Amino acid sequence: MKNLVIFMIIGILGFALLVAQGCSFSTANMSSLKTSKDEAGKTEASSFTTGDTLYANAQIANNPGKVKVKFSLVAEDVKGLNKGDVLKGSEVSVEIPGDGVAKYNVPVSLGFLAGTYKLNADMMNEAGEKKDSKSANVTVTQKAPEPKKDDADADDDK
Repeated sequence: MKNLVIFMIIGILGFALLVAQGCSFSTANMSSLKTSKDEAGKTEASSFTTGDTLYANAQIANNPGKVKVKFSLVAEDVKGLNKGDVLKGSEVSVEIPGDGVAKYNVPVSLGFLAGTYKLNADMMNEAGEKKDSKSANVTVTQKAPEPKKDDADADDDK
């Protein structure tokens, strides 16, 4: 009888150890969000000029399943926009299976108003629940418009 109890305890502990190895007790998270002017993200940047492209990489870690990273660019201090206004066309969702990098890019077109924006990255689980988020502030300045060729020619005629 005593041997049977010991055998059962060893069996239960062995089964618990087997289950523990198959389960991950770590939580999926977004370990970083970096903005840059180059697609590879080698050089971080937070200041952009119209004509640039804003690239962002969100590093997802300890992810046993699939997550979706939702990016959006929001006005913070921009003349002509209310704080919190989401820029049209800036919302993008990227699905990441396991650990990896969610990549985002948006061209800083001439339609961008000068000011400070916040790039938000929200990590959602498969049930649509927000599990982590990061944000990065970016500043946009407008490039001075180039003079029209016709205007320059007209000045030469005078």
